[in-house]
Amino acid sequence: MTQPSTIVKAAAEEPGSDLEVSAFDFRAPDKFPRGFVRDMTELHATFGQNLSERIGRELRTTVTIDQIGVEQLTYDGYVRSMPNPSILSIFDLGNVAGQIIFEVSPQLGLMLVDRMLGGSGKPVAPRRPTDLEQSILSALLKHPLDALAESLDGIITTSPRLVGTELNPQFVHAAAPTEMVLVLTFSLVADASGPATRGLISLCYPLTVLNPIREALRRATWSGTLQEAQPSDAMASILNGSLVDVVVSTESSSIAAADLAGLAVGDVVTLEQTTDEPLILSIDERRIATCHLGRQGPYLATQLEKWTS
Repeated sequence: MTQPSTIVKAAAEEPGSDLEVSAFDFRAPDKFPRGFVRDMTELHATFGQNLSERIGRELRTTVTIDQIGVEQLTYDGYVRSMPNPSILSIFDLGNVAGQIIFEVSPQLGLMLVDRMLGGSGKPVAPRRPTDLEQSILSALLKHPLDALAESLDGIITTSPRLVGTELNPQFVHAAAPTEMVLVLTFSLVADASGPATRGLISLCYPLTVLNPIREALRRATWSGTLQEAQPSDAMASILNGSLVDVVVSTESSSIAAADLAGLAVGDVVTLEQTTDEPLILSIDERRIATCHLGRQGPYLATQLEKWTS
């Protein structure tokens, strides 16, 4: 393979040659079009949202799952990149040939077990989960099945089922070593009192599984159903059940450091804002509107004045 590449490069460097040469790795060819990778990324934004809601209910805390990367590589390269042990769930889509791998990093798996047993989920050294810990984790590892079915709903009919679990990546034969796979990586953060539980999870799609999905996406694009129906339906399913923290505050005020150090319970601080001036309504430290304080029954309330530009 290297000798022809060297000859082409030499020819390209001859004066007046218009031939362009770019690097190409014959061991890991790029088999997935950019448009298809982008569609898979968008579909799995819904997967992360659905999975975070399910795991959050299981842990009784807020869980955030964000997609942080997508990678194309050979199945052999994917297996070699995983530590041993890894927490692997193997499942198929029912009517689609091939198997998908759902991976949880061993540290994250152990921290999730600690949370399910009432602990704080603090970081631990990676090790092989015990049989009891694997049994506890099985309650969480069923949720990716339903989350995946919902993310692919409207594109392809699926009935995901768990085929098995494994701790040693070398024992999982979901694809041929040279077959290309698409790996989507997510970060999981579980917030509660104490340090947050953080870790990585991933989905690995072999080419044999991706081919029917790609055909279904192509048909949906040609028919117009993907552009017309999916974005609004997916957005509605994500936003309708979401909880948003809304903060109402005054404009910032200044106080001398000496006065701040001398404050005691019962002291009054004068604000640089009058009572008839509107307050600020914000979400995630971003101003979205101005409002006035009021009361509705036994509760404090705010009346929206206007949206900020």
